[in-house]
Amino acid sequence: MAFQPRVQPLAGRAVFLSASVPSPERAERYRRIPEAFARVEQAVLRVASAVFNAGGSLVFGGHPSISPLVGYLCTQYQPPPSEPGESAPLKNREPSTAPRVFLWQSQAFRGTWAEPSKRLAGMPGVSVYWTPAADGERFDPDRLGERQCPVSLEIMRRSMINESKPVAMVAVGGMEGVEEEFSVFRQFRKTAPVYALPTTGGAAEILFKNHCDATTGAVRSFDAEVEGHVLAFRKREREQERIQRKKLGGPPLVDPDDGDVVVIPYANVAIRIVEDIVRHLGGKQ
Repeated sequence: MAFQPRVQPLAGRAVFLSASVPSPERAERYRRIPEAFARVEQAVLRVASAVFNAGGSLVFGGHPSISPLVGYLCTQYQPPPSEPGESAPLKNREPSTAPRVFLWQSQAFRGTWAEPSKRLAGMPGVSVYWTPAADGERFDPDRLGERQCPVSLEIMRRSMINESKPVAMVAVGGMEGVEEEFSVFRQFRKTAPVYALPTTGGAAEILFKNHCDATTGAVRSFDAEVEGHVLAFRKREREQERIQRKKLGGPPLVDPDDGDVVVIPYANVAIRIVEDIVRHLGGKQ
């Protein structure tokens, strides 16, 4: 039987990822949830994986807390080395699954470019785009924790979104930069969908609260829906165990006093996001 290539509905299309781990030292208004790093990490990994698996590419500004995660994923998609004597047809029977990443950076940060972004830039399938720095703006590592180079970052964000023309935006965690990127995205991609993961805290939570509109769908989220499914599943499981214990004459089940805290299955959320993007595109290849 002839090999059937995998359907990749986002092939040739880019998704813009706007993400970082909120820092309480930078701005109190960006709520950093207790497990912020773990949630942002899982959300970024799952969203990027879902985009790559659908054949799409990822566009982002190379934030040092996000570059290592994307870099890790890129290593997971590289094909294994060929074995000695392996035939060409066997090696080439499947299309390349290497992801495409478009990494944008400002020249204002070039002198102190973060090591994770340098490593990511050297990986197969990663393209780097440098935008000019505004006059006099240079990143100062001695002022770490302060907002720096705002004009240069604005130049980079406008070029990144205008030139890459992403079909959607996904916001995870973040602070001022995520809100600013949302504003720029809306200027250039007025009808493209925007997704926020409010359970990651920070700007993503603020964007969803301020721009969620059931009519227009200005900013969409699947976190609450997926969390509701998980809670309902847990409730059914506890009820089944309660019934089983009663039948067997065992001690009654005591519900844990955990406030129904749930670990969000971000893999499910990411799949829902990609499916929604494809629906928005009309299912066209």
